[in-house]
Amino acid sequence: MTASNRWLAIVGAFIALAVIAGIAVTSFARGERVYAEGTPERSVQDYLRAVSDRDANRATSYLAPELATRCGQTPRDGITNRSSSSLRATLDRTTYRGDRQAEVQVRLTEAYNESPFSGGNSAYTQVFVLTQADGAWRFSESPWPLYCPAPTPNAPLGR
Repeated sequence: MTASNRWLAIVGAFIALAVIAGIAVTSFARGERVYAEGTPERSVQDYLRAVSDRDANRATSYLAPELATRCGQTPRDGITNRSSSSLRATLDRTTYRGDRQAEVQVRLTEAYNESPFSGGNSAYTQVFVLTQADGAWRFSESPWPLYCPAPTPNAPLGR
């Protein structure tokens, strides 16, 4: 092997390593950010992962006890019968109300269909309200896409 061929081989190997390193860095950078355990952001992340997996039992396990009782008989169709859309969530901000309540604002993007020409997408902002209960952050208001109607006051007696 001549000296010029060796230089060519060394430069080629260097370029190949740079390309492989770039691909590896890009692949890892696109990965999902996992929020710290025990934070409101992590509770929202785990809930949305359960919604994306269409796992209503796991999703409802993140509800505060009072909300879980209220939602007990509510149909879970919003979670279990979701279309074949893919869900992407981006954290906008978290606002704390004291030390036991938080509002997590998330930008949700749903892409419908896999075809590049027949699909569509929608994006919207969703605010999740959580309270600290039993040492964990739990949803204190009905979280999207689960809807639990507010309790109705007792109807007046007589009549």
